[in-house]
Amino acid sequence: MPTGDIRCHGRNRRPMTGDRIRQGSISDRTVSEVLAIIDKAQTLLCSQHLPDATEINDLPAASSALETVWNGVCAAAAGDRATADQLAGADDLLPLLIQLKNTDDDVREEHAHHHSSTIRNVQNALGRLHPFSSVSELIEATPGIVCTMGFDRAVMSRINESIWVPETVYVEGDREWAQAIAQAGQDHPQRLVPPLFETEIVRRRRPLIVTNVQDETRVHRAMVDAARVRSYVAVPITASSHVIGFLHADRYFHGDALADFDRDILAIFAEGLGYALERAVLLDRLAQMRTEMLRYTAGLTATMNDIEEPIRFGSYGMANGFTRPVRPLHDDPWPTDSRLTRREIDVLRLMAAGNTNARIADRLIISEGTVKSHVKHILRKLNAASRTEAVSIWLHGEREAS
Repeated sequence: MPTGDIRCHGRNRRPMTGDRIRQGSISDRTVSEVLAIIDKAQTLLCSQHLPDATEINDLPAASSALETVWNGVCAAAAGDRATADQLAGADDLLPLLIQLKNTDDDVREEHAHHHSSTIRNVQNALGRLHPFSSVSELIEATPGIVCTMGFDRAVMSRINESIWVPETVYVEGDREWAQAIAQAGQDHPQRLVPPLFETEIVRRRRPLIVTNVQDETRVHRAMVDAARVRSYVAVPITASSHVIGFLHADRYFHGDALADFDRDILAIFAEGLGYALERAVLLDRLAQMRTEMLRYTAGLTATMNDIEEPIRFGSYGMANGFTRPVRPLHDDPWPTDSRLTRREIDVLRLMAAGNTNARIADRLIISEGTVKSHVKHILRKLNAASRTEAVSIWLHGEREAS
């Protein structure tokens, strides 16, 4: 993930609570068992290089340490005869191997438990997308939701004409830092060109884990310089068969190495996010259509109110509560030899009443440009120099006709 800053973020470990369980976290009991095995192995395999006890801080490290101890025992047993005989005769060898097997089972069980817990977190995270009905709400909320799956930081970015621009950043417990990271990316939008890692993600539509970020040249340099990161996972966001953005995430505060499982769970979430974005886009469009329809209906209602009049009591042998429309503008008698069309007569009569082009457009439910076109034709047909003169010529002709 494009990363953090160099201010007061020296703490590498921050406790997780509730459902925010790190995928690689390890119980104190298992740590103690692994350390005891390493201590015993040091006595038996003094010539072997064994793991540093200070490095046993998560499940992957514990698994690696146990594997190293087992490989050390096998190497010693396959070594020179004197070493093999000494190892075979050691009283601590059998208890060590039994403890090694039991502890390895415990580590595997914890792995399975954390995998299950993380998958539940992914399901919960996807469920948290449902209440959001607009694209802007989804973009704002997504990085924080990503961090409920065990990540410390997350970035949601969009792709606009091959330009990668971060939209929102979430850093657990540090909103100012998140804003600084986002600003760094927005001030320096990155074009997706080879050999950038994200360009490869778009081309292959596959997620990636990027390690040794500070030494890499194939990263978003502005964002990397705004923070400090060891590794990050990046996945594409796809909607309507197009890659429209990215999700980046890491475990900066805990210092955990990211594994394939982290990549896979973020990819699953991103797939669900793509569907949620498609739904939000449709809802946004429906909302816009509804607004336009309401605006049109409001204009139509105003027009109908202008051209309707109440029927007086007894007009049709009924009481009030009935209305009837006035005659259409062109239903009044007009000269049969007129040079104007019916619509031009409608426009001219509204002009005579002092209406502007905009008001005429609203009354006739046509565009203002169409009204201007009718006015131009009226002036030409009546050989009038102005709207006032056109109205005068028409009214004089109406009186003569009547």
